[in-house]
Amino acid sequence: MKTDTNSRAFLVLLVMLSMLGPLTLNILVPSLPGMVDSLKATKERVQLTLSLYLLGMAVGQLMLGPLADRFGRRPVLLVALVLYVLSSLAAYLAPNVEMLIVARILQSFGATAGITLARTMIRDLYSRDSAASMIAYVTMAMVVAPMVSPVLGATIDDLFGWRAILLFCSVLGFISFVIAAPILPETRPASLVAATAGDVARRSLALLGDRRFMGYWGAGAFCSGMFFAFLGTAPYLMIEVLDRPKTEYGLWFMTLSLGYMAGNFVSGRFTPSLGGERLIFWGNVVGLVGALMILAAAGAGWLNPLALFIPAMIASFGNGLVLPNSIAAGVGINPLAAGAGSGLLGFGQMGIGAVASYLGGKLVTGTAMPLAIIMTVCAVLALASGWLSRRED
Repeated sequence: MKTDTNSRAFLVLLVMLSMLGPLTLNILVPSLPGMVDSLKATKERVQLTLSLYLLGMAVGQLMLGPLADRFGRRPVLLVALVLYVLSSLAAYLAPNVEMLIVARILQSFGATAGITLARTMIRDLYSRDSAASMIAYVTMAMVVAPMVSPVLGATIDDLFGWRAILLFCSVLGFISFVIAAPILPETRPASLVAATAGDVARRSLALLGDRRFMGYWGAGAFCSGMFFAFLGTAPYLMIEVLDRPKTEYGLWFMTLSLGYMAGNFVSGRFTPSLGGERLIFWGNVVGLVGALMILAAAGAGWLNPLALFIPAMIASFGNGLVLPNSIAAGVGINPLAAGAGSGLLGFGQMGIGAVASYLGGKLVTGTAMPLAIIMTVCAVLALASGWLSRRED
């Protein structure tokens, strides 16, 4: 029996499926420093389990969106969940860091389906500003996953070792499939049912030539880049440089989730009255303020949890304003390419995020200056992209 798309159960289902991606991303982060010794690998090689996971999410969204336009939202999502379960088991059994990296890339393909197709399904059913509100509310609930996952991962690691985290992921994916399989509805518009692969490809490529779409793409992508740069750098600064326990890092990480959740709430509440363009602009301004605060602290030689996480929480609040509105606006550019639009937007967020995360982990030293520079550059580019989308609009 399928779920009524107007029911709260439908939104709860989308939240549950959307949680897999961020949970799987963040749950392993506190264990990265310890995995260096466990796997007898370099810090840079272990960092690839995070940055290539992000890249896999980027490429996965690029592929899943057009596939959902061609074959439907429901079958693509269910196949992705099966892939997630199998790859999580492979990661749990991986004998070395190279096999773990491969398994994490496959895991990211399965985990990202919930994010991509949840917002596509919402855009199938709602107008632009209503979709922005719905995406904001879904994301506000979904943000519980990255809020609790570092603490959860650190606790599982302390009790059973880091491999048990991956076994936990496989069980969670299996439960998600069992729940979704009998009730997940199909929301693909009737006008897309007869679309050929060529139709889907042409509509997808046309988005890349639309400057308004690319403005929304850049606003969301570089805004996300700030967060992922922090994600790739903060564990090292907290655990290795400041010598704080992994569980403390997880608790501080909650402040970012709270900031993002607050931004999502404002978007959900005020987008219909204030408009998405205004919230994208002010969200990017707030993100730049947060990045400049970290830059100022690093320049003054201040390195402590407050100097890292309070500015990052402010930047996360800005992300909560920007992302729901840039996603809803970008996906709505061409409703006949909603899946492709969602995939391209997700590719930008995760692709730029993967680069920012890798650079943050690669360049990190005993100070937060490399992180501050990366975040500031991303914030300026996000603000410029938002200006482009408003100008074209």
